[in-house]
Amino acid sequence: MRGRVKAWDMCQLLHLGFFQHILNCLLLLLIQKEILCCPSVCRHCTGKQADCRNSGLSSIPKDFPQSTAFIYLSGNNLSHLYPNELLGLQQLAELHLDNSSILYVYPKAFVEFKKLWYLHLNNNQIKDLDPGTFEGLSNLHSLCLQNNEITFVPRGLFSDLTSVQYLMLQSNRLSILGSGTFFGMISLRILNLANNKISRISNAAFHHLDNLTCLYLEGNNLTCVPSNAFEELNNLERLSLSQNPIGSIPPFAFKGLEKLEYLSLRSANITTISVNGFSGLNNLKKLVLSNNNLENVTSSTFALLDNLMFLQLDRNKIIYIADNTFEKMGSSLKILNLAFNNIIDLQSDVFKPLVSLTLLQANNNPLNCSCRLYELINWLVSSSISVKMYCQNPSNLRGRHLNYVQWRSFINCLNPTTRSKIFKTIKSVGIHHSTTTESMVWNRTPKHDTVHELYLRNMDANKVIIRANLPTISASQQHDEECSRGMLRETTTVPAQVIPVNLTVDENRVASPEAFSVSFETPLLCTEQMEKLNQSFEILLTFFILACAVIFFLIYKIIQFKQRLNIQKNSDNRIEYYGFYQAGRYNITDPNQSIPQNSLGSSGLGHSRLSKPTAFENQAQVILFEHSAL
Repeated sequence: MRGRVKAWDMCQLLHLGFFQHILNCLLLLLIQKEILCCPSVCRHCTGKQADCRNSGLSSIPKDFPQSTAFIYLSGNNLSHLYPNELLGLQQLAELHLDNSSILYVYPKAFVEFKKLWYLHLNNNQIKDLDPGTFEGLSNLHSLCLQNNEITFVPRGLFSDLTSVQYLMLQSNRLSILGSGTFFGMISLRILNLANNKISRISNAAFHHLDNLTCLYLEGNNLTCVPSNAFEELNNLERLSLSQNPIGSIPPFAFKGLEKLEYLSLRSANITTISVNGFSGLNNLKKLVLSNNNLENVTSSTFALLDNLMFLQLDRNKIIYIADNTFEKMGSSLKILNLAFNNIIDLQSDVFKPLVSLTLLQANNNPLNCSCRLYELINWLVSSSISVKMYCQNPSNLRGRHLNYVQWRSFINCLNPTTRSKIFKTIKSVGIHHSTTTESMVWNRTPKHDTVHELYLRNMDANKVIIRANLPTISASQQHDEECSRGMLRETTTVPAQVIPVNLTVDENRVASPEAFSVSFETPLLCTEQMEKLNQSFEILLTFFILACAVIFFLIYKIIQFKQRLNIQKNSDNRIEYYGFYQAGRYNITDPNQSIPQNSLGSSGLGHSRLSKPTAFENQAQVILFEHSAL
């Protein structure tokens, strides 16, 4: 009896445990449904993400799981956002409402989202925003309002957004930035106001934006630089005022922007830059002045930009550049763009201070590759600067890169007038002391005058060639006679003798350029030799490439030949044997037919004697042949 009671108790306990297990499973299913449930109109929910994009919604669903952190409602037809539409979403971190045809957002529409970091309201039709719209978003870091129809930002609209670092308001219809527009945004770092209709900025519009590093104002209607509005932006690093009808840069236009590194004034209709126009920009690294109306650039234009590294002056109307224009930025400037201007003449003195320059772009200019450009070409040959510059005139050099201009094109520059100018230049430099002749080159001229080219080396100056047209003397006459006889067909080099020569240039002697002419022709001669060396190098390179091609072809043929030899060796190593079996005729008899005894006799012959051929139908002739190859 006691055993039956115990068994009954055990059975009750088992049933009780089973029902409890089922109850636990039902509770877990309910909890899982609460956590992972997704509104039926949405595509799917994965973890903490709800994707309801392009679902044709006219209102926001209300049955999102409370643990949802990312909600995507882009591409719907919401039109209005009402308060308390999304309740209980305490973990929401990112909300996408872009491209949803939203017309108006009611105040306190996002008051429940204490942990929201990213709010996307871009690409809608929002026209007005009232104070209190973004109330409660104390942890918001990024607010996207671009591509709407916002016309005005009232004071205090962003007062609760103390943590916002990125504010995107580009491509709206803003016309005025009033005082305190961005009040409360003490953490703002990047502010994009591009492509609006802003024509006036209040002096106090950017107050308290001490952490702002990037400000984009391109594509607006500003007619002047709002200097007073920028004065308190002490940490600003990037500023863009491109595509504004600014016209001119007044003195101290960017005062207070001591940390500015990038300034863009592209397509700003700038015609003049006043003295001290860029004063205070001691840390500026890149300046963009492309597509403006600048005509002259002088030393006062960029006098205070000591740390500038990139300067873009392309697509202006620049005609003249003074010699000392880039003197202050000589040790820092690396890239200079002068393309698409009206520059005809460039002097080497303009670029000589730029010791750190690596790229010079001056293409699409009407450059006249004449004698005035000779010094620039001469300087570029000796420098390591990458140049993009093409000749426009004369017609025989049109379109030719400056590095590929033949030096013989400048031989005509050595006329008496040019030589007189160069001679005066040498005089002004101060060659009034004794030099020592290193070598002497004799050339016969068509006028039967002896041209003595003295390569002079001075202790304080570089090599200079002094060409003197002197009356013919006996030595030169003898030399001319030998040349006329064909005994000397090439330039003869006379062994150098150390001869002290005292050259004193007086003003009275300058008046006769036909008697003396001095020119810097050492680089010219060296360059001609370099051109010959380059031509020789190109010929050798061509032969080298052909030789390499022949060698590769021979190697290919040798490899093919070796492969054939290997195949032949393998075929020679094969083991072949042939087996021949004597042909004979065999009688195929019925197995039930008895075999005569005499046919089994005579074993002493060493082989079985075949029976004579018979004419039965079961007779067959067998020939065996075997051939094997290993």
